[in-house]
Amino acid sequence: MRKYIFLNLVFGFLFSQARVGEMKSITSSLNVRDLIEVGDEIILATGGGLAVYHKNSGAYNIFTRDHGLADTDLQSVHIGPKGLVWTGSDSGVQVWYLKEQKLLDWFQLDIEVVSGFVTYKDMVYGIVKNDGQWGIMEFIHSNDKVYYRDFYGRNDIGNIDDIVKFGDNLILLTNKGLLSGNPHKTHPLYWTNPFPGIESPVITIDQKNGELALVTSNAILSTKMNETPVPLVTGEKDFLNIRSIAVRGPLDFMAVTDSVIYHIGTDKFEKQFSDPGFHFSEIKTNGSKSIIGTSLGFAVFDGTTLNHVAGDEAIVYEPDVISFSQDQLIFAGLGGISVGQNNGWVNASPLKYSLGFSTKVNLDFIDANLGNGISEIISTEDGTVYLGLKESLTEGILILDITDGIRKRTTLTSPTLLKNWDNRYFIKDMLIDKKNQIWFISENEDNKTLGIYSGNNTKHFSFEESGGVLSKNSSSITADNFNRIWIGSPSGLTMYKYSGDVMNPTSEVWATETVDPGPTKRIPLDINVSSKNRLWVLTSIGLIHKDLQVSESNPVSQTGPIANNGEIYPYFPNVIFNENSRIRFDPRGNVWITSPSDGIHIVSENGEYWPDINGLNESNSNLLSNHVNDVTFDTDEGLAYIATAKGVSVIRIPFAEEKKSYNAVEIFPSPFRIPSPKPMTVNGLKDNSSLKIMTLNGKVLRTIKNSEVKGYQAYWDGRDAAGEFVGTGVYLIAIYDKKGASSFEKVAVIKE
Repeated sequence: MRKYIFLNLVFGFLFSQARVGEMKSITSSLNVRDLIEVGDEIILATGGGLAVYHKNSGAYNIFTRDHGLADTDLQSVHIGPKGLVWTGSDSGVQVWYLKEQKLLDWFQLDIEVVSGFVTYKDMVYGIVKNDGQWGIMEFIHSNDKVYYRDFYGRNDIGNIDDIVKFGDNLILLTNKGLLSGNPHKTHPLYWTNPFPGIESPVITIDQKNGELALVTSNAILSTKMNETPVPLVTGEKDFLNIRSIAVRGPLDFMAVTDSVIYHIGTDKFEKQFSDPGFHFSEIKTNGSKSIIGTSLGFAVFDGTTLNHVAGDEAIVYEPDVISFSQDQLIFAGLGGISVGQNNGWVNASPLKYSLGFSTKVNLDFIDANLGNGISEIISTEDGTVYLGLKESLTEGILILDITDGIRKRTTLTSPTLLKNWDNRYFIKDMLIDKKNQIWFISENEDNKTLGIYSGNNTKHFSFEESGGVLSKNSSSITADNFNRIWIGSPSGLTMYKYSGDVMNPTSEVWATETVDPGPTKRIPLDINVSSKNRLWVLTSIGLIHKDLQVSESNPVSQTGPIANNGEIYPYFPNVIFNENSRIRFDPRGNVWITSPSDGIHIVSENGEYWPDINGLNESNSNLLSNHVNDVTFDTDEGLAYIATAKGVSVIRIPFAEEKKSYNAVEIFPSPFRIPSPKPMTVNGLKDNSSLKIMTLNGKVLRTIKNSEVKGYQAYWDGRDAAGEFVGTGVYLIAIYDKKGASSFEKVAVIKE
């Protein structure tokens, strides 16, 4: 049995020895877009980075931004001159030096799409959409460096899907058919169709050993240099569904559709494998074996058996929503749900996988229609997870049990929930109140947007019941510390308060509140209430807040923040927010706001920004993407898990729950070797701690004041008060809290 080595990027142990501000990535290499085989290695371009599988050892390595990649959402991969790995994405072209595992070059150049590469006379040509125009981009390798040379574009091409070298020419597969020419002789503007006799559109192509395979809507053809293409097989309906074809030998091809593997020869179109769960993306051949990229890893197919290879990873690599509860990290999105635990990932998908599927993924079937995505997630201490679904055909709220794997407990469906005009369920937002009741905002044809699920009973509130204050366009919901429900809609804010049993209340109060008491028209995109009973309101033109009070007739005492001229001056007025942006709170009550294009922004209740007003984005951190969907927190460890469109970024923040003792203090690295580019870290401190670095006989060498401590971490560079490095030996670290109580730790220092 082969040994598989996978990167398990889950939970606090990922950051057990990390400093405040350090960021790591949780990506998934399961979504394979392109692949190549070079000797012992299978190299994969995936949605979670560059993956390399070693056939002999079974070792599997994934390279992400943690290892130096500039972008991880890869679409294409190629081996160029001198064995360098070329990858393409919607952000540019990367050249990876596999031997030393480092990024050699990174070319952005206004690149929007890279769909393939080819090597021609020691030059690499990439199919690129550059600043709105499709064409080929030329690179040369000289003096151990890679240089961008030129871009040859054509305004008349809508897209280019593939490129192959055929003799002395390159062939482009475009929306205008095949175009061929020699890049050293003629500009692509003058390239022409090499096979004008083929009248049907060409779907996909491949070339190997001087033989070219072509797939059209009504034939699969073969040709060699200076020969007329010859059809091997014609008239099959599934030709239109072929995604990739590979030349295996003379007049011997393999091809894949979304879920079927075909063997193709003269008068042969033989289905050799089928599984609707796999979603095949690419096929390459090596002798009698085929290597196939799938949506869940890759597979080796020998004509009979499919050997599926996948690691212990999350199948949800672009979470819509994310939650951390009871030491479990929960991702949910269109692909299903993934739960990360200390022993790895557990996954559930609405697709059934049956034939040859690897057990490494730990994947179960879940009978649910997830619609167009997940609007909200609620996880409780008893292992229950509630998912609000958008545009689902079969359910509105999916209720799961994750105490032992992932099991569907129940769903809220008709008549419990109401459907919208398209006969779908659409849950826009949810919350759980202090009585463990689930409140939700839904879109339905009865205009009963507010609902509650309590004790297996459901109630919907009508426009008439609210006295006309509820809006059919309600979009967000939260609850304050007085157990009042707040609803946001384009018309403003609505408050609901009840007494007794919510299903049959003894009294009810409905009230409205304007978002902005001034002339500015602000529409709430999301609302949330902090632990200090401040209602935060996110709008398209910034973030404001309202301080709440117990009065039902006048629930808001003031609206802010207020500028010097007395007008409301919102936080982040120039950041792009939309209806999918979310307001979340970290363990210290700081406000985290997600953006679809500007990263994530953080502000405290007293108006202080962290790390600064620019927040966290791709340019100032290793954030995987500026498209942020959600954020959740490990309150004990002080970790923020940021869900982006390219995976999850995990950052150590100085906002863990306040430490009650020094029992969990850790020092790293130990021993501490100096001089060092990174300081020694003392982790797990109580608030307002200060430190003294001392010799064993009590001589104080250095004092670290509480103003120098970042949250629950302090740093020492190995120097004494005079700025000189201390000598090799064992030193005491005296730790003092704000009341003067102390704790002592030891650290070994090695001066090199």
